[in-house]
Amino acid sequence: MADLEQLDENERLQYAEFRKKLNLQAAEAQAGKLEYNLTDVTVTDAMLRRACKDANDLKLGAICVLPCLVRLCAVLLGANPDTSLIACVSFPHGGDTLDSKVTLIKNAVRDGVDEIEVTAPLTYIKDGNWGYVKREFKVLKRAAKKRTLRINIECSLLTPQEINKVCTIAADCGITSLRSGSGAFGGGFDAQAIAAMKNAVKDRCTVKADGITTFGEMQTAIDMGAGIVGSKNAPDIARIIKQVSE
Repeated sequence: MADLEQLDENERLQYAEFRKKLNLQAAEAQAGKLEYNLTDVTVTDAMLRRACKDANDLKLGAICVLPCLVRLCAVLLGANPDTSLIACVSFPHGGDTLDSKVTLIKNAVRDGVDEIEVTAPLTYIKDGNWGYVKREFKVLKRAAKKRTLRINIECSLLTPQEINKVCTIAADCGITSLRSGSGAFGGGFDAQAIAAMKNAVKDRCTVKADGITTFGEMQTAIDMGAGIVGSKNAPDIARIIKQVSE
């Protein structure tokens, strides 16, 4: 504190500006972990336009949409967006055939997607057909080519043992990102599921925590090991982060 008291007025202003810059950088880094979930079938054109503008303005990490909306969102986000565009394939059930999933991935890449998320074959996971699960993950990884591929595993439908197994297989197949679930099958943010996923993959995969509704839940998710946070309230949470930093 004595050092600060020795600063002259100009130096104090410079120091205050420096602190503000650091706070804003930290806020942007936090906002960059937020993904705006826009996978409801009720999403309208007007909602997408507003969402893409908010995502760019707030520098959100990404917006997540259904494959049929990728082309429109790529246009709305612009040539050099401040946020990524993610297509959610076979959402949220994962019950499409592997050929269908591959076709949807290729179409999303053609339409301008940055990353791809595919729901895991939940039926085969529940049946214990791990050989099929592994084969599907490898094929999906090849289809995505250079795009980041994330697998949505819908933890609320799985046992702890199944969560551990599917996460381990995904990491072994070179998958670098996993999502805890969409909330479509009930349940919201589950800190225990995030901890279980992180324990299974260690640092081999980034874990996305979903169902986040508040800034407090976001901080809890990050503390539990989540590197990405999904929320339908992402813009509101990002604005809170910005306000806190100012």
